Order: sequence, then C-alpha cells, then structure tokens
Amino acid sequence: MRRGGASAIATVVVAAGAVLAYAPSAQACGGFFCSQPQPNGGLPIAQAAENVLFVMDTDPATGAKRVEAHIQILYTGPATQFSWIVPVTAVPTVDVGWDILFDRLEPPTRPSFRLNYQVEGTCKGGGGGSGIGCGQADSAASGGGGPGGGPPPPTVDVLSRGSAGPYEYVVVRSEDGATLRTWLGTNGYYVSEEAARIVDEYVAGFHSFVAVKLQVGQDTSAIRPIILRLASAEACLPLKLTAIAATPDLRINVWVLADARAIPINYAEIGVNLAKLHWINGGINYDQLLKEAANEADGNAFAVEYAQKSTMATTWFTLTNPNGRGGLSAAPDPASYMNTFGTLGMPLTSAVVQVLRKYIPMPASVAAQGVSEVSFYMSMSYYWGMFRSSFAPFDPVALTVEMEAEVLAPIDTFRSLFMRNAYLTRLATFISPEEMTKDPLFVTNRLLPDVAPNRNAIGHILCGDEEYDSCAAPLWVELEDGRRIGWLPRSCGGGVDRSDIDAMPSGEIAWIREPDSEGQMVMDNRTAIAQTLAAHNAQVPTLDSGCGCSLRARPRSMAMLAAAATSVLMLFARRRRRRR
Repeated sequence: MRRGGASAIATVVVAAGAVLAYAPSAQACGGFFCSQPQPNGGLPIAQAAENVLFVMDTDPATGAKRVEAHIQILYTGPATQFSWIVPVTAVPTVDVGWDILFDRLEPPTRPSFRLNYQVEGTCKGGGGGSGIGCGQADSAASGGGGPGGGPPPPTVDVLSRGSAGPYEYVVVRSEDGATLRTWLGTNGYYVSEEAARIVDEYVAGFHSFVAVKLQVGQDTSAIRPIILRLASAEACLPLKLTAIAATPDLRINVWVLADARAIPINYAEIGVNLAKLHWINGGINYDQLLKEAANEADGNAFAVEYAQKSTMATTWFTLTNPNGRGGLSAAPDPASYMNTFGTLGMPLTSAVVQVLRKYIPMPASVAAQGVSEVSFYMSMSYYWGMFRSSFAPFDPVALTVEMEAEVLAPIDTFRSLFMRNAYLTRLATFISPEEMTKDPLFVTNRLLPDVAPNRNAIGHILCGDEEYDSCAAPLWVELEDGRRIGWLPRSCGGGVDRSDIDAMPSGEIAWIREPDSEGQMVMDNRTAIAQTLAAHNAQVPTLDSGCGCSLRARPRSMAMLAAAATSVLMLFARRRRRRR
C-alpha cells in the first residue's frame, strides 16, 4: 500500500492511538502531533506501529449502537512534550486502560505458518471513498448570521474536560480551523503547517477534537492505553492526521469485538498469496507480502488475520489457578513470590515485567552478567539463592497491590468483556503517510466464514526408493487449498530458481465488502498465480517423472527379492571357491 500511519478510532469516529516503536533518541506521540518540533525542525515523533481494539455493541438502556476504543500508546521523550489529539464526531467519555489487554490479545491472534513434513518412499539411511474523515462527506462549515448581518467571530467551544488516570483532557470544537489551531497552540499543542491543513479538513467535516496531556507531576512512565466511548454505528480509524507523524510502512493491528465478523467498508479486504510465502522458513516474509498485497490493492486495504467466536479468547483472560492470588502478598521472599505467581498461568508479558521491575529490580551484579529481565524473573529461585545479599528490600504487599491493579484485576474485566461479545476479528495492514487519504470504517458481516490464525502446509519429501537422503530430496509443499509448489533442494542440477515465485503478485484477491453480502471482487490474481505455479512446478520431478533423476519408487517387495537374490549368488560363489 502506499503507506501511512494512523491514529485511532471509532466512528462517528473515535480516536487515535498507537503502539510506537522508536530509536533510543526518538520521541513518539501516540496521536497526531506533539507540543513542539525539535531544534532541527523535525517533529519529535516516531510512530511505527499501532494497536487498537474496538468493542461494538448496543446500549442496553437505549438500544443505541456504541463503540468503545482501546488505544495503546508508547512514547519516549520529555513529559512536557507529550500531547495526543484525535478528531471525533461525538463527544466521548475518556478513560484509561491497561497494556495487559494487548499483551494477551496479540500473540494468539497473530498469523503463524507451519510446514509439516511427510516422507514419500524411503530416504537413504532409513529416514522417514476520499471523504474528510470517518465517513463524513466533504463539506464546508457555514457561519450563522448575526443581528448586524455579518457572521459572529468564530469561537472555540469546550465541550468537556476532566482527568483520567495520569492524563488531563479536553474536548473542543470550532467552526473555524484557524481559530481552533490558535487555541491549540495557546494551550500547548503544537500544530505544524502540514497538520494545520488536515485539522482544517476535520473542522470542515464538523468534527470535534479530544486533546490529551500528562498531568503536572506525571512522567512518561505513567502513560497507559486510553479508552474512548461514544455513540456510533461504525468503528473509525482516523488516519489522515497521523500521516504527519508516521514512519513509512506503519503496521496497524485492529481488533473488533462484536456480534459478528468485522469488515472494512471503505478499504479493500485482501487475501495474501500464500503460495509466495517462505514456508520452509516459517513464513518469514509474511509481513513483506502483506505490504505488497496492500500496495497492489492501491494502498488502502486490510487483511483479515483472525476471525473466530470469542469463546477461545476468554481463556486468554482466565487464570489457571485464581486461588493462588491470595498467597502472593504473604510470600516471604522474591523466589517464593515468583513461584506462587507462576501457578496463576500468567506469562511474563511486558505489563507483568513492568510491575516486577519496580518491586524486584534486577541486582547490578546479575545485570553485569548479561542476564535478560525475562530470564531473571523466570529463574528467580536460582538468582535469589546465588545473589540474595544483592537484592533490594522486598515488599510483597505493595507489589501485590500494583500487580492486582495493573494485571490481575484487568484480566477479570477483559474476560467479562469477551464473554459479553460473541466474535473477535483481527485486521492488519501496512500503510505509509502518503496513503492516509481517508479514514477506514469497520462494520460487521454475519455471512463471511471464520479465519484461523494458524496456517498449515504439508511438505512432501520425495526420497523414492533410497535415491535421496531427506535433505536433498525434491520437496513439494501442499497448501490447505490443495495447491502444490515444488522445490529441488540440491538434486537435478542444483535446485530451482525462486525468482519466478517471487515475481508473482503478493495479493491473491481483494474485495470491497458490504455488511449484508460478500461484496464485489476488485482484484483477482488467481489465474496469473496458477499459471506461474504450473510453469514452476514443471521443473520439479515427482514420483512419476524423471528430470534426469529416477523417482519412480520401486516396490519394496521387489527390492527385497533383488537383495535376497544377490545374497544367494554371493553365497554360491563363495562355496565354489572353497571347493577349489
């Protein structure tokens, strides 16, 4: 796709946010822009990825549709330069969330690729729309007439303000972009020249803005996900403003928890060409294929990487031994604490390590040995036994209070959330700033099939009748849809050139989806892919072909008879020699 960054959120709109990757010296804003540029003129932002969960349901009291957006933010830099601004089309409530949500949600929904090998024969050695944003049409703000016949001077309306966790926030609106930008600048939100144009577009589309800063006295270690809740029938990810703050090829992960599978309705939904995947190397080129497939669909496209009923997801937010929580605060030492914590079934995710780091810091003598934090906490009994005198004073009560607040209690909350909503979808793309020309919208579709994250293929190793060892035999990779791709590791002339496979399209198909139908296919590369595979596979022998190498496996019974006959002849010859 042409690529771009994004910010986040829900429809009539909602919010922007991001998981930000950064170089050590870079600063990152989990929104659209920070308060001021760096001395070299560049924005102090390095936004390289984004995680957002949308929860789409109805208000039980009114029946109105609503969206709840959880946006993860990572930032590095001075707290005074952190600001986060997002356009919205309804006044949201603002809350704070927990990083443990994405720690638990991302790994099991991430696509994985496994090649299961199967030996054929016997191997040697016996081996076996361009709208303003979020669905809004292009429009111009109209000024009302005053008593004197002229328009009143533009103002900035403060619709809501307050605090949430470490943040203070304000929701503002104006009918004039310049007035709003002046207000933002006066209140410490830097708006670059490029951002000014985009802000003006959102203002013309009658959007309001949520502006968030850290409260006085809070440092950047207090930053945590933001939750926006508002009335809306769609989930919207407002990307256009983030274009000014994003790196090329921004990875966006969007999860939608709703009553059915989620679809993008103004972006294409693409299918990646898995025949081009490096199956032998565990799908190492998957992200590259996703980027290229999105580009082939004109840059605005998402792939569905996971679509399943949320029953399985509730297990990700269920403790193996919930009763073990009661023993944490009574643990006499760090080793006992980690042993008890281990019974809960909680892996050492980033959220868990962040709490442990505060209360059981790694001793300098251990760190000097090059031990990683994860290894330190996983082997706490060993390090406690060897370096006990170097450990800091231990407070299990304070540690447990914070572990409950940041990890264990949120796990309970999210389990309930996933139990109330029947279906989870993960959509992903790579996008660059120049491609962020419209904000993607997500709705649900009950007609489309599930999508499993685990993709499997069978690797048929053609050894024939002990003609090859397992690493040199021709290999045929069979995909789940029955397509086969042949490879020659080291036989028949030294292997098959992969250049023809790499030249194939990375996208197989693309759809413009509809809420109540399959939608319209707008890209179909299946014929071209099939033709390339046929030409490629013609170079690779099968059990019924030659290529200068006989792979026609002889029946094992015939081979045994031949071996027996040879033995008899050799025995007969030896006996004749003895008689002489």
